[in-house]
Amino acid sequence: MALASTDPRPPDTASSTATRPSRAMRPTRPSKPPEGDRERAKGRDRLWVAAFLVPFLLLYLGFTLWPLVVTVYYSFFDWSGTGPLDQFVGGGNYSRILGDPLFWQAVVNTLLFAVGTTLIKLPLSLLAALVMTRKWLRAKRALRTVFFAPLIIPVAMAGLVFTYLLNPSNGALNSALHGLGLTDGTTDVFANRWTAMLTLVLISVWQVFGQYMIYWMAALQNVPDELYEAAELDGATEWQKLTRITLPLIRPVAVVIVMLALVNAMHVFGLVVTLTGGGPGSSTYVVSYFIYKQAFGSMPFAYGYASAAALLFSVMAFFLVTGQGLFVRRAQKMRKEYGV
Repeated sequence: MALASTDPRPPDTASSTATRPSRAMRPTRPSKPPEGDRERAKGRDRLWVAAFLVPFLLLYLGFTLWPLVVTVYYSFFDWSGTGPLDQFVGGGNYSRILGDPLFWQAVVNTLLFAVGTTLIKLPLSLLAALVMTRKWLRAKRALRTVFFAPLIIPVAMAGLVFTYLLNPSNGALNSALHGLGLTDGTTDVFANRWTAMLTLVLISVWQVFGQYMIYWMAALQNVPDELYEAAELDGATEWQKLTRITLPLIRPVAVVIVMLALVNAMHVFGLVVTLTGGGPGSSTYVVSYFIYKQAFGSMPFAYGYASAAALLFSVMAFFLVTGQGLFVRRAQKMRKEYGV
């Protein structure tokens, strides 16, 4: 007679118990750090953030806010830049500037230069960016380097180079034109106001062309390829894709690029100093050069007068830049209509 098993557990239960991991071997959930540790970690993060921000804040205060404050302060004094500030004139400097024909001529020349360079460099750089983003184009990196290389040349050095190239007596340009029989070899592009201004504009366009081409390329890369593929299925031409897809979608970025181009061009200084010196006469005076001549051009220095001119022109530029917001909002609404 067989004896019954004395094990009260069923066979399957025993086997499953044998394969079940012990309590010590089971993975345990990581315990949450105490509240005090989390607060200390957050405190350390804030210290690191502050440590990285302090150098920037010091530089910003020292080279942006403080010069702005003292410029406003100096503009109310008839001060030569040295000695005590004891000749308070109130708004006298501003009254003199508003009645100074040379200042307004400098303002007009600055606007002509800014608008002229913008009307030339932005369409050309956009066209170059459209070509540079085509898939069939070869040697893109080499072409980008060629277009971007002039930007790394200092403005003063570029002005000196073109001074020698455009020299009316022995410059390379005059020699080439004389060799082709087009001129007598004594053409001076800086002898006339309009040719001098056009020369400044073209040299500036040559130098900053690559920078704005990069801006346009960044904007074009944000246009979805699906829109172009759908347009091709509908039989759209390249011109229709450009005018009905590309330009409307990059309009918000285009407004910013236009404002950057205008503001940057309004700060022209180095080319005027090295190429024309404000001449012929004062026909190529720009505001930056006007301020420089008033502050450091002749003794005694009119530092307070130059500060008032700088502040007044900064206010004009500020109103120009603030108009950007309206155009950006309108462009964003149009972009949303395309569902992107």
